Amino acid sequence: MLKAWKIGSPDPKQSAQLRQQGGISSLCADVLVSRGILSVEAAGKLLNAAELSDPFLLHGMQAAVDRINAALESGERICVYGDYDCDGVTATVMLVSWLSVAGADVIWYIPTRAEGYGMRCDRIQKLHDEEQVSLIITVDNGISAVEEAKYIKELGMSLVITDHHRPGDIIPEADAVIDPYQPDCTSPYKTICGAVVVLKLLAAMDGGDIEPVLEQFGDLAALATIADVMPIDGENRFLVQRGLTFLANTEHVGLLALMAVSGIEIGAAVSASAAAFQLIPRINAAGRFGEAALAARLFLTDDPEEAESLAQQIHMLNTERRETEQVIVREIMEMIRQHPETLWQRVLVFSGEDWHHGVIGIVAARLQERFGKPCFLMTRDGDCYRGSARGFGAFSVFECLHSCEPLLVKYGGHPGAGGFTVSEENKDAFADAIQTYAKEHNPQMPVMTVSAVRAVSPQDLTVPNVKGLEILEPFGQGNEKPLFALLGMTVSDVIGLKDNTHTKFRLRQGNTQIDVMLFRMSPAETGIQQGMVLDFLVSCEVRSYMGRDSLSLRAEDWRRSERVQIQSQAAQLAYEAYRRGEKLPSLVYYQRLCPQRQDLVAVYQLVQKAPQTVSQICEYLQPLGMNLGRAKLCAAVFSELGLLEYDAVTETLSAVENPERHELTESVLYRELLHRAQGNPQ
Repeated sequence: MLKAWKIGSPDPKQSAQLRQQGGISSLCADVLVSRGILSVEAAGKLLNAAELSDPFLLHGMQAAVDRINAALESGERICVYGDYDCDGVTATVMLVSWLSVAGADVIWYIPTRAEGYGMRCDRIQKLHDEEQVSLIITVDNGISAVEEAKYIKELGMSLVITDHHRPGDIIPEADAVIDPYQPDCTSPYKTICGAVVVLKLLAAMDGGDIEPVLEQFGDLAALATIADVMPIDGENRFLVQRGLTFLANTEHVGLLALMAVSGIEIGAAVSASAAAFQLIPRINAAGRFGEAALAARLFLTDDPEEAESLAQQIHMLNTERRETEQVIVREIMEMIRQHPETLWQRVLVFSGEDWHHGVIGIVAARLQERFGKPCFLMTRDGDCYRGSARGFGAFSVFECLHSCEPLLVKYGGHPGAGGFTVSEENKDAFADAIQTYAKEHNPQMPVMTVSAVRAVSPQDLTVPNVKGLEILEPFGQGNEKPLFALLGMTVSDVIGLKDNTHTKFRLRQGNTQIDVMLFRMSPAETGIQQGMVLDFLVSCEVRSYMGRDSLSLRAEDWRRSERVQIQSQAAQLAYEAYRRGEKLPSLVYYQRLCPQRQDLVAVYQLVQKAPQTVSQICEYLQPLGMNLGRAKLCAAVFSELGLLEYDAVTETLSAVENPERHELTESVLYRELLHRAQGNPQ
């Protein structure tokens, strides 16, 4: 699906002034001006983030400190009850480590993904009966555990809740509840992850001084903040800046072992993107494919040999995670090839029998990015199907799930993502209800939009200029890595890398040549060929290896031109609406979609020479007035008649050996569209 582009044009005078006053690179100045930062003072406020606020401003903090201190003094057994994602694991490790040093009798428990998120009464019973635990401290969970809190009280145990999720109407009954979103909380900065809530608890246990615990645990808290996609502003910006500095200089044997297997150079600066794409997936892989306890043990050990062994196990689990994702993606792509009509729908919905539940959320996000549509995936779990969904723009996943509530066993989430369980009996009805909701609430589905700071020339993308962007780091939610537009670039070469898993484009403009990488897409899937003139949106960074800096550009999107993109988006939407059986706004839409006989002949002759993507057909047959919707109709007609083979995933038409002869009028699709294009009623 084509995405909408927004290319900014920051005022060159304001950029020049900011560049001169601040001594920053021109690209950095352009980014700041594009974000409304017009003075050195404003830039300073953004870049020099405030320190962490007083931990005692968090409601319930003093009560938590008092209860934990009482447990320390009396020698009670404490259980830290965590969660299986990166935030939950790091929060568990931080609290357990601190309590151990303080002399506490402490154990910890992290549920498996199969057990599910949060506390369970059967586990609480075991902690009481078998472990003689008298105090449970939750991290990254607990704010919704109303019934579990009652059960803990019935057993005569104590409970301290530390969480960062939004509470429901009822706050669980506990000795103390710390959550920045609960009523009466005066903490000025709310959007922190569970590990940062724990960091503030530890600072409060230390009298409120944040610096000692920040030096001890800032690296783990920074990883958790990035992993939980917290906004990188205010206190989070300060924390991640400091934490990544600690990470680059860490002596923590677990982190060193994990960095080694992740390919991160020890002692070198660690960026937020390196943390997000190299370290965090491995931490999460333990929870997705093994036990999150594996990652917790890695961060709790002081033994370098044990750390190396655990890191290798986690690395292997991450490899398994990637391979499993690829298997699921391949299965879904084959489903699309067998049923191209799937891509006409407003929302993509797929189900499988044995997909690993731990990765379907990741796959849903990848499919949404690739096809530009909200995506729901579900896989069998006994007599039910468990699923994950991703959405964007005006389409709310949570509201969609809420509207389908009568069909669901349970569900939860927020506008951008959610999880659900549906019975086998209601699975198909649920899939239909998703499309009904989308049609009623989003007659015009949102178009995925990508924004660029400005258009640049290849000469602008030098190592010093790009390196100047580093002062804007850490990048993340709310402080996205800037993109830049390279317009009118001639493709000199298209090169497949790693068995065509990735693609490298060699681009030329005038006498300047530049290389741009595209990950997780083969050259054939791009439809880009040598000699095409295209626009690219790229992210850029400077990579250092063995003391040598080099420029790295990554393609985030591409198009033929702005005019063609706008026309293609309209044609794509009209094509999909027609294929769904919806009435188009006017006769003109049918006429622009309907191919003429000369169009069909030209497409057929073109494909006989070599396989062609729909975008290539539009490129070659532009003089005939070919548009994206019409090209797709041609592909559908030839596929229906068996005259050409159409791959809906790569949108490629290929010749068929010795096809049977057919007249175009034998195509039901062609006859119906021709009928409508001539102004006849449906």
